[in-house]
Amino acid sequence: MISPTAPADALLIPYVTQSEAWQLATEELRRLLALVDTLGEEDWRKPTACTAWNVRDMLAHQAGAYASGTGYREMIHQYSAALKPGRLAEDAINERQLADRASKAPAELIAELNRAGDAAIRNWAYGFRLVKPFGIPHPVAGWLGLRHLMLVVHSRDTWIHRLDICRATGRPFEQTREHDGRIVALVVRDLAGPLARKLGGGAIALELAGVAGGTWRLGRGAPAAAIRMDALDFNIYASGRFSYEEAAGRAVLSGDAQLAEHALRNFAVLY
Repeated sequence: MISPTAPADALLIPYVTQSEAWQLATEELRRLLALVDTLGEEDWRKPTACTAWNVRDMLAHQAGAYASGTGYREMIHQYSAALKPGRLAEDAINERQLADRASKAPAELIAELNRAGDAAIRNWAYGFRLVKPFGIPHPVAGWLGLRHLMLVVHSRDTWIHRLDICRATGRPFEQTREHDGRIVALVVRDLAGPLARKLGGGAIALELAGVAGGTWRLGRGAPAAAIRMDALDFNIYASGRFSYEEAAGRAVLSGDAQLAEHALRNFAVLY
């Protein structure tokens, strides 16, 4: 045993209800809009952890993402880009979102977010019943269901991009245990199943520090290793923004070193 106190099983983290999904997305959009309202002209050109995008591009992506939730017509327009062969679906969709908004100034993008946000969040939580039963194979998620995309991934995507913008512009990242801790717990929930399969019969304790952190068991049986990491660094790494070497430098591994390193190498979640 790594710890005399058994951490909670990450597979048992409860899933969102429709009303909770609406609440999380509504609060996350509120925080994003509050953040971008503080940005000045020089901030929009700053590079972000998504190296192909500056802050303005990230805002265009968010405006496009919420526009996709306003109705089937815009959803089909964006999702049809995912049919491009040899491209990840989200990369092709993101490319279309930015192309559609190439001429828009930041103020126009903020206005679009304000117009589309509430309708998109309501539709993601309670609407789009015709498409929610469907999904697509995905190299990270294994299978990406549209219901999961709408109830969980969209608010997570806004959350991680809000963090990107804060890091790029030096703004403080607003956090609360109730909101950010729940989003991080849902990330851990999505990691738990795929990681358990990769660990075979082993298990680790994941200890995330900070306002949004917590402690969970990933895998089967008693943890033979532990990984301690800041909760925000964990998300930056799990989303592909840190290399393994950078993540390893920010984490503390204990117990079975081989198991801990193997687990850390397989921290990947769809954002």
